[in-house]
Amino acid sequence: MSSIRLICFDLGRVLVRICEGWQHAGEVAKLPVAIPKLSDDVRARVREVVFESEIGQISLDEFCSRTGKILGVEAHHMRQVSDIYLMGCYSGVGELLSELTRAGYQTACLSNTNENHWRIMFDGGGAEYAALSSLHHRFGSQIIGVRKPDPRIYEHVERAVGLQGNQIVFFDDLPENIEAAQNRGWVAELIAHDGDPMTQAREHLRRLGVLKPR
Repeated sequence: MSSIRLICFDLGRVLVRICEGWQHAGEVAKLPVAIPKLSDDVRARVREVVFESEIGQISLDEFCSRTGKILGVEAHHMRQVSDIYLMGCYSGVGELLSELTRAGYQTACLSNTNENHWRIMFDGGGAEYAALSSLHHRFGSQIIGVRKPDPRIYEHVERAVGLQGNQIVFFDDLPENIEAAQNRGWVAELIAHDGDPMTQAREHLRRLGVLKPR
């Protein structure tokens, strides 16, 4: 008999579509200026600010001000970029979460995210994110204060749900986050960027015996 009790998902590129980088986000937001291609140095500086926002150390206003200065874009334009960076749930998310619940499994998300994106997804983001309301547990790095792949964020989930090790299946799109989960004993599966996330998740869940074979 399987010991699996919880199916946990990353959000961006697993349950939720996101823009393909800063330039794409600027185009989608229809900014009056283009966000330049990032050099390695600029990318590292932006990443540092992103990481601070993802552990709740800075506000949305500070995030927009600091990233705007680095990229040469007005802060209010960066707010537009933040607001449109998420592009709604993938097709089939609601159906999969409902199917897992009916089968007796708990569901959760574990995401490196920020206050603005969390608000959009879980507090008034509209019908595009309605499927996420059925998750039994929601874990965001900006609330917990640490981000994946820090082992402490996985430990936090274990304490909160009262489960550990191979009782938890986890899907993420970044190898380092998968490796960290596997180091905790979780059943962790990579979602590749070049395939449909829901198709990949279903294939893994059928192989694990969580979902019935076709």
